[in-house]
Amino acid sequence: MNANTGNLITDNEKLTTNMLTGISVLFSGGPDSTLAALIALQRAKKVHLLTFHHKKMGKVGKHIAVVNEMKRLFGEDRVINYSGDTNDLFNRFYLNNFSKKFLKYRTFYVPWICGACKLAMHSSAIKYNLENGINTLYDGANEESNPYFVDQTESYINVMKMFFKTEYGMDYDCPVYNIKDTDKECGKYGLKTTENTKQEHFVFSTQHTCLNGVLVHLHSRFYYKILRGKKRTEKLGEIFLSESLKENISLFPKKFCDKFGATNK
Repeated sequence: MNANTGNLITDNEKLTTNMLTGISVLFSGGPDSTLAALIALQRAKKVHLLTFHHKKMGKVGKHIAVVNEMKRLFGEDRVINYSGDTNDLFNRFYLNNFSKKFLKYRTFYVPWICGACKLAMHSSAIKYNLENGINTLYDGANEESNPYFVDQTESYINVMKMFFKTEYGMDYDCPVYNIKDTDKECGKYGLKTTENTKQEHFVFSTQHTCLNGVLVHLHSRFYYKILRGKKRTEKLGEIFLSESLKENISLFPKKFCDKFGATNK
């Protein structure tokens, strides 16, 4: 075993027969999703890094530096890189019934923009998994972002876990949710590109910058979290997500689960 790669299996070592054939990872290039990918490499023969973007994102492509380092450390054939555009899906998830939703949820609709973005990524990832015979998706969601981004709340994650399993028979997991200092953890596996990236804010060295994300962060930190509280975000996140899944059934591949009140044929 390569001493610089922690417990990871490298391309020069025999892969065990009980490993999964493949795991896909929602991959931004930041330390959270990178650590999720490193964990996936311990559990699967191949890891598919899925990076999605829309028009509000800038500096797209910074993640390639991390991808290249992972390929060098763990094997070209084991690390598969994929990029996709979710702009249309994102707009449809966010703008569908906008007036009705805004009147109902008011200022909560601001942070939901990140929830809609994540739904677009989920839909695209499901399509990718179906086309490539992959049954597991990892996400770099982390508890540290819970107070600011609704898609990082446990209620959001639990609803999506149920959706993935009941509709597609897939596993959706967030293996780094309770891990702090993920950049340092990545370093234990020999990665250099993500060093000290947990200290960066708004502009990042290994991932895109998102204008929406910056505005949501400011809104949540200086308004919603203070006046409304974390528990309200958790509660509304679960209700809003379940409602949005039902209303946007046509934006997901395959048929939609009857458990959410409708079927997408």
